[in-house]
Amino acid sequence: MKRRLYAPAVLFVGLLSAQIVATAHVYLSNLDLLQATEAVMRTGYLAVPNARIAEHLNQLATAMAGGLFFTLSIGAGLSLVTLIAAWMWDRAFQRRWTATGCCLILWTAGIFLVNDNGLNVVACAYLMVVPLVTGIAAIQLLPARTTLVSPVGVFWPVSAAIILALLWGLVLDRHMFTNIRDHLLLANRAGRSITDAYYAYTLFPAEAFKSLDQKQIRTCVLGGDIDRSNWSRLERTVRTHDYLPIPAGYPADLTIGQNTGEKNFSLQNNQKTVLHVPQGEMVSNPAKVLANYSRHQDRNRMFRALTLGCLVLGFPLLLFTIMFCILGALPNLFFTVGISDIIAATLCIVAGAVLLVPVYQGRTAAATAPTPGLSLFASVGVNRIAALRQACEDRRDIALEAKRHGLEKSTHVAERYWLARSLAYAKHPVAHGMLMTLVDDPVPIVACQALWAMGERNNRAVIPEIIERVNTTPHWYIQMYGYRALRTLGWVQPRSAQLSY
Repeated sequence: MKRRLYAPAVLFVGLLSAQIVATAHVYLSNLDLLQATEAVMRTGYLAVPNARIAEHLNQLATAMAGGLFFTLSIGAGLSLVTLIAAWMWDRAFQRRWTATGCCLILWTAGIFLVNDNGLNVVACAYLMVVPLVTGIAAIQLLPARTTLVSPVGVFWPVSAAIILALLWGLVLDRHMFTNIRDHLLLANRAGRSITDAYYAYTLFPAEAFKSLDQKQIRTCVLGGDIDRSNWSRLERTVRTHDYLPIPAGYPADLTIGQNTGEKNFSLQNNQKTVLHVPQGEMVSNPAKVLANYSRHQDRNRMFRALTLGCLVLGFPLLLFTIMFCILGALPNLFFTVGISDIIAATLCIVAGAVLLVPVYQGRTAAATAPTPGLSLFASVGVNRIAALRQACEDRRDIALEAKRHGLEKSTHVAERYWLARSLAYAKHPVAHGMLMTLVDDPVPIVACQALWAMGERNNRAVIPEIIERVNTTPHWYIQMYGYRALRTLGWVQPRSAQLSY
């Protein structure tokens, strides 16, 4: 039994250490965001996130919930790799110095990798704390005897993992995550709860390691050394690119100054000059200049890549490892280790296959979808979703048909989601009314797509409606999509009355 629970126990310790680091990471990021949001609101701009989100940014519970993203991605990957490395170091390589040296070299290389564009204290914290704590737990909890590294002990878990990888390889394409969401998660209450939690809390950790270019709103201070002839033009330029000018004294993402006697601007962060830019280039090609500034400031490039890799590979392997150990624990009370491994491997494969079925059916329906009009109102939900997706890809106007059958009131979330997206290309007058219904949908991902569609329809008359929702909705994702829709419609933050030369 100790052998069966060894891996889950070690992984729990690793994930707990990751959660502590992640909570501190997101909490400090939230405090910075709160400061920036307050500066934006006090200066008179439309803030995203709005005041209803800002009031939760200094709460520990919000940071803990947001930190789960890092725990289940970078934390899961580092914990699993460390567990395997510690086990192999002890049992396969007999704690030889050469094996120890190789582990230390790889560990050090990982730390250097995430600091490729300057010191990244947060990334270092993850790569130092999680492997260290997990490694100590792995050695301390190591069972006295085990068959895991023997051919018999390795065969069944590895075989089950390979079979599951091959099975899920059947749906491996660029639409895989969409199919998982539409046909596995949104099709049941538990899956919808997971989706709701994802959309409620993932923007907090995302904000913690985004580059400036990826953030929706940035703050900017225009230095007092900029002459009057340049100030107004520069203020309008940065505001158009969502670098919102705020009064001096607030911490800002960007400070622009003008070098005395020279015809160039200095782009600064924390009183440190990052770039010198000719005045003409700043005005004629601001997008390129600001993107270049963002790249120079981006310390999280490799950390984002590592986190994404851990999310895609580490998290599924973590789930499989825990599931295999737990499913093998109960049979182990009555059967030998070998038979328990066979039972656990079989149950893991069956569980993976059961979860695969709806995803595979959705992928097949999407690949073989006939003309949308023929299956838009089919009795099988999978076919209706496939038809709506096809209508969206074909940019076909289905507003009148959808209204006739009341699809905007469908009980299936995925159907309302794809209907909202397809209405971006609808010309019939009923489309506007349907979008106004969907934009107030109780499920955030549907409301987000309705806002996206409003932006794509190029109807500037809806701008006041969108601004109202950005200001009042308690959901950050909806605010984000609303702001994107405003920008797509050509709306720009108005100049603040509190700023003057």
